[in-house]
Amino acid sequence: MGERLPEAWMVEWHRNGRVEFPLRRWSFIQYPIFLVLGYSVMAAVKLPDMLADDIWRFLGYLVILAYVGVAIVIIRQLVTQRPYVVVDRVGIHRGRRSMPWTETGSIGSVTGAKLVRQLRLHPKNVWAKELTISQHHVNDLESFRTWLSEVLDEHRRSENSAGRQ
Repeated sequence: MGERLPEAWMVEWHRNGRVEFPLRRWSFIQYPIFLVLGYSVMAAVKLPDMLADDIWRFLGYLVILAYVGVAIVIIRQLVTQRPYVVVDRVGIHRGRRSMPWTETGSIGSVTGAKLVRQLRLHPKNVWAKELTISQHHVNDLESFRTWLSEVLDEHRRSENSAGRQ
């Protein structure tokens, strides 16, 4: 859904009352892979020497274990495409964190360099944590911001009309 146009998001919103943005595989794999490959090459060169030396053998096995763990986490996220960003009638959810519409204060502007752009959702309570949406879920964050603002305004209008009755 993150690769589609805002019109498709709105159609899905009106049809189901819920829009899901799974993890975009390509955007997720770009950054960690470069870091992991860089360190992997450096560690792979030193690994045979570490395993041969009695003093460094434990560290060598620890490095192998760490890379296996990182590989499992990355593969799991690529297969399941989690964490999802979900926009529904209750609010906005990113993985286990959520921000109900009633607690959403404002939608910030898109910040960051081109490859690491983020959209911050500000809560009404200044002490509460912000919810951050990145390009890992939505390709065009500026369109997402505009669409999310429309959904927030729609929710506030319906909340005000329900409060008057």
